[in-house]
Amino acid sequence: MLTADNVLDALLVNVDGRVLDRSSMGEDVFWAIRRGGGASWGVVYAWKGRLVQVPDTYVGPALPDEVYLSVFLTIGGGSSPKDGNVTVSFTGLVLGPKKLAMSVPSERFPELGLVQPELSEMSWVQSAARFAGLSSLEELTSRGSKTKHYATSKSDYVQSPNPRDALAAIVRYLADGPAGYMILDPYGGAMARAGSADTPFPHRAGNLYSIQYGVTWEAGDGDGEAQMRWLQALSAYMAPHVSKNPRAAYVNYIDLDLGSNALTGNAPSSSSSPVSQARSTWGSAYFSAANFDRLSGPRHSSTVPMSSAIRRAFHR
Repeated sequence: MLTADNVLDALLVNVDGRVLDRSSMGEDVFWAIRRGGGASWGVVYAWKGRLVQVPDTYVGPALPDEVYLSVFLTIGGGSSPKDGNVTVSFTGLVLGPKKLAMSVPSERFPELGLVQPELSEMSWVQSAARFAGLSSLEELTSRGSKTKHYATSKSDYVQSPNPRDALAAIVRYLADGPAGYMILDPYGGAMARAGSADTPFPHRAGNLYSIQYGVTWEAGDGDGEAQMRWLQALSAYMAPHVSKNPRAAYVNYIDLDLGSNALTGNAPSSSSSPVSQARSTWGSAYFSAANFDRLSGPRHSSTVPMSSAIRRAFHR
């Protein structure tokens, strides 16, 4: 999200093989490719970004901008992933030395008992590999998946603190369910300083954190129906505790329960009904209604024509 806020230009190859920069693609398309699904308008193969000066201290709504701290809740704290134990893990990333990394959690979250040997200093690209669960930088170039299981997920945005009874219920859902998990990612700070219409990504000021709900299963666990029902039940329980009107979602955690495009042949239906339906469901949830309206314009622009192959690949 923050990267998109600082993109100055891009090179886009459209379906006709034309190379377009910001000037030739037009401002609407340039706006759309920054968090609106860049591949829907062609292939972006180069970005020009603004370098941002990082001051010594910036204070966000809860933590300094330099500190990222997410919470991972999952079933399996013992010898078996289905032993009924719920594990809560804190994963952090700090832009700065170990001294800063120690000072913030020690002051704000002394209960974690963080000690310096648990910290590792590394480059940004090394941290990207670490966060992805990879053991080396070389694995970043591998296009294959190392995992062989099935998975599905949902997402939400939280705009006010959840009560203790809701947190207790979440733990019970995880303990009683299949191999499920929740990831709580913090918002605010620099992300909140951009407007909701500056890029297609609208989830800015007013959001405390996002939630990714997920569940995995192996081929021998059946067709996944039980896992998906559990995930839907947890999502339904969370409805009173998350954003409303619309209930927002994160586009990179595609959720087919929110709806999908109605296709006619190899292309989306030309009638206005499917567009209106998309706007009122996943369009508003992922992008906001206003941003979805703007995103739906460049798809039919003569500047960046789309073939039926691209439509089939990227229209959901």
